[in-house]
Amino acid sequence: MNTRNLKILFLLLLVISCATCDLTTKSIAKTHLKHAEPISIVNNYLELRYTENTAIAFSMLSSIEPNIRKWIIYSLSLVAITFLGVLIWNVRNDSILWLISLMLVLSGAIGNLAERLVRGYVIDFIHLHYYDKWSWPIFNVADILITCGAILLGILMLKASPEKEELETV
Repeated sequence: MNTRNLKILFLLLLVISCATCDLTTKSIAKTHLKHAEPISIVNNYLELRYTENTAIAFSMLSSIEPNIRKWIIYSLSLVAITFLGVLIWNVRNDSILWLISLMLVLSGAIGNLAERLVRGYVIDFIHLHYYDKWSWPIFNVADILITCGAILLGILMLKASPEKEELETV
């Protein structure tokens, strides 16, 4: 098998395994957390708490009528996945790190979209907080994948920025 085919196989396996991990953890959360009290993992910092999110990140769009919100979310998801496909195609010959960052984002987008299509909502279950003084919105593995991919993408963009190259030549 040549290098190009190995790269494609690796990236395909990455997307499948990450999306599967996301969907599996959501299913486990639904089975074990839905009618249970939150489970403390690290006292006053991290707990598992079941929620069903019919909006998008940080409950944005939650004030919009549900049927309209659903089609807005599906449309945005389709645009995002199409945009990711174009980006992946454009960097297909670049460093594998560019592709990995985009594949992580794609995996999370696929996981959340699949969940939304099947259930009509996304299961969130990871809750970071500091006692009762501060609380981050509850999230899931897909959100972690999207965030990690975006952070890696940002780092790669900073490393490749023209300003940095100009500074290095001076």
